[in-house]
Amino acid sequence: MSQETTTNPQSAIIAKEEFRPVDISIAGTPHRIVCPVDEIKNLENGAEFINQKIRDLRREIKHKTPSNEEFLVLVCLDLYDQIQGLQNQVAANAAEQKQISEMIEKINKQARSML
Repeated sequence: MSQETTTNPQSAIIAKEEFRPVDISIAGTPHRIVCPVDEIKNLENGAEFINQKIRDLRREIKHKTPSNEEFLVLVCLDLYDQIQGLQNQVAANAAEQKQISEMIEKINKQARSML
């Protein structure tokens, strides 16, 4: 008896995922990046975001003309700072959510004891 091999439709979709080369420019330097077709827009948006950060920094730094590498380092540090701020915000929100849940539980417990 022979066994038929069945393929998982989901794995077939993953195997057929298309990749395409995308040309982007960051700080005036061209780069070709191969990425999934459904991520091309995100890649282009990311490149534009970084280029805008560089333009913003250029406007802020008038007394010196940093190299592209220095601009990229400054952008990376700025993005790191933003990530840290967001992570702190998420942690604060989680702590606040925990406090709210504890208060609700305490109120429910008091309400149950009154009934």
